[in-house]
Amino acid sequence: MTNSNSANANAKPIRVFFAIFPNKTIQSLLADQAIYLQSLCAGRKITKRHIHLTLLFLGNVLPNRIAELHRIANHISARSFELNLEEIRYWKHNRIVYIQARQFPSELFTLAESLTNHVSAAGFIVDKRIYRPHVTLIRDAIRPVITHLDNSIRWPVDEWSLVQSLQTDKGVRYDTLGQWVLRKL
Repeated sequence: MTNSNSANANAKPIRVFFAIFPNKTIQSLLADQAIYLQSLCAGRKITKRHIHLTLLFLGNVLPNRIAELHRIANHISARSFELNLEEIRYWKHNRIVYIQARQFPSELFTLAESLTNHVSAAGFIVDKRIYRPHVTLIRDAIRPVITHLDNSIRWPVDEWSLVQSLQTDKGVRYDTLGQWVLRKL
């Protein structure tokens, strides 16, 4: 299903999502973890620049509605927080290996819920499943991973983004369409 309106039904939709991307230090730590995990379970590691935590996946949206997503995001107020990533998990049904926190800060859920509610109220189609925050590190894993982290990864989160996922002849590319700063604690 497409997040669209009839005014511009002939425009080609773009694939978008709201997400949190780590700073370069955390990105490198997570990329190193992906390399290690790939040695255990095979599959495809997520490239360093694509590592993120999705807040809200919208899928296909008409380009003329991106400004509306910006207006919605401009009205969302949320506080910064820290993620303490400490568990490696495997989802058999979609064969991904991911990292997550044992306990997520309430600020993360507040931000994701606020986005979902405002975007849905504006007529965008949103997934009704329960939000399960995670950072995918491996896709198409051949076997489950049974391992643990020696040290947790502490990820300070102070901004979030609207991102376009663009399929190119060289693979997927993420283009940032907007960024918003979280209020300091």
